[in-house]
Amino acid sequence: MSGGGEEPVSGGGEGPVTGTAHVPLLHVPEVSAHADGAQRPLLDRVGLTVPAGAVTAVVGPSGSGKTTLGLAALGASRNGVRLTGRVLLTGTDLLLLTPARRPAARTGRAAHLPQHPETVLDPVRRAGGALTELAALGHPERAARKPAARRALALAGLEWEAVRRRFPHQLSGGQQQRLALASALVTGARLLVLDEPTSGLDPALAHALGRTVRALADDGAGVLLLSHDLALVRETGDRVIVLEHGRVVDDGPVADVLGGHRRAGAPVPSDGPAATGLPAVRHRATRELLTAEGGGGAGRESSWTTADPTTPDPAASGPTTTGPPRDGSAPEDPASADRAGVAAMEIVVRRRSGDPLAGPVSMAFPPGHKIALLGPSGSGKTTFGRTLAGLTTPTRGEVRLDGRPLPRRIDRRTPPQRRAIQYVRQNSAGSFEEHRPVLGQLADTARLLRGLRAEEATAEAIEAAGALGLDQALLHRTPDRLSGGQLQRCALVRALTARPSLLVCDEVTSALDTVSRQRVLDALPRLLAPAATALLFISHDLPAVRALTEEAALFDGGRCVRRGPVGDVLPAAWSGAPVRA
Repeated sequence: MSGGGEEPVSGGGEGPVTGTAHVPLLHVPEVSAHADGAQRPLLDRVGLTVPAGAVTAVVGPSGSGKTTLGLAALGASRNGVRLTGRVLLTGTDLLLLTPARRPAARTGRAAHLPQHPETVLDPVRRAGGALTELAALGHPERAARKPAARRALALAGLEWEAVRRRFPHQLSGGQQQRLALASALVTGARLLVLDEPTSGLDPALAHALGRTVRALADDGAGVLLLSHDLALVRETGDRVIVLEHGRVVDDGPVADVLGGHRRAGAPVPSDGPAATGLPAVRHRATRELLTAEGGGGAGRESSWTTADPTTPDPAASGPTTTGPPRDGSAPEDPASADRAGVAAMEIVVRRRSGDPLAGPVSMAFPPGHKIALLGPSGSGKTTFGRTLAGLTTPTRGEVRLDGRPLPRRIDRRTPPQRRAIQYVRQNSAGSFEEHRPVLGQLADTARLLRGLRAEEATAEAIEAAGALGLDQALLHRTPDRLSGGQLQRCALVRALTARPSLLVCDEVTSALDTVSRQRVLDALPRLLAPAATALLFISHDLPAVRALTEEAALFDGGRCVRRGPVGDVLPAAWSGAPVRA
């Protein structure tokens, strides 16, 4: 790259070529992507190579074109997007084929894990049957399909017996993510395009997935990894490309671009600053990602375990407190505490089979209080958050607003009651109307639930979006023209403009790059302040938990097993023991 570090560079670095006959699994000499009606290309002459046995990572701010590039690497694109250039999959130029012939050309050779797992999971098929059927694409022999499905689930960190009879909606967000990963692995494809594979995973599972990705590459697969998780990129990657506004602005070995130790066996460049031992001059976009990571403490911890449920915190055995007692006194029943705000009373949620999902849990959220909800994937965190919002119906117990019971289902709550508890889901794409510009959908909340005039509601939405780093021009696009991180922040804006009593945030930093994530952490307390909104922050992002909340509750098996000040709960939740499935 140029010595100044500010000019766009090619991302076509070859790295080690270990594929058959020296043909990389994926070679993109140059690809561009243009959206209908857009002035600026989504991708501008991007090049990259993924050899067998290597992990090529792509990082960059939300909206930089990572997901578009991942699709383009498969000869695919979203509706209204046109690709030009060359995309060679094991020597076959996919863009010379008609769009109808491209799926057959990549079947058995390439597999894709999308950013939003629900887009590839069949909602009416049980996990085991769907996965076994998908295995047929890479395993013609019927007898080999179920073993292949079992292996794929194991690689993704799931047990066959635990999930084979479940439908996707019966799985947690992290479990859905791992099931989608298993769907990508089950065909035995040698090229894997993984878009945000650690989104929704607790740190132990994210670390385990990193080891799996590295093992797959070491076994001869090629991996194109699209991720905001810089720790994952450092753990697994050989080469990294930095995108900004659809252009490659930085490219090189992971250790040289992102810092950290060079991974054992990683290629050493034969020329350029890194080869001479001189410090490489990095592009501004790279520096911003690294600065935000360091400033916000975005690094991922090494492993996760639940607290030992045989020694629960005393406050967890009965109704929990409205906040950590400052004088060491016994915890206070939320029903006898200040009645202002939201409180959950003995909430229990069970499946139709009778198996427990969550509870019994009691928890109060007085005005302005900020509490984190921690625990491994599948521990009941999302179920509890959805129950508060009326999106999941509890088997027993009730949610109270200012001391008065709320209807259990959201469709039976009045507009003021719906306004009082706002829930921001982890994967926000499905929560927006497909063909309407986003801005009108954001303004609807304040217009319909608070009675503001359209002009006032629109102005509030624009102001909140700007605080979270979203340009006004983006808001005039339809949802399919926004990245996952941009949609996640739009969903947060939509909930905040309701001025709720309680905001439930479910993994709202999971799709954000380090710069956008830091912007959210800085702005969210200010945006909560006008209505003294309480916050329930469901997250695996422990540095964000430390930055935003004053109290934490640890879930295990659907129960709150420990609760107290963040500084007391996090050490209890963090150790080297393996996580339970």
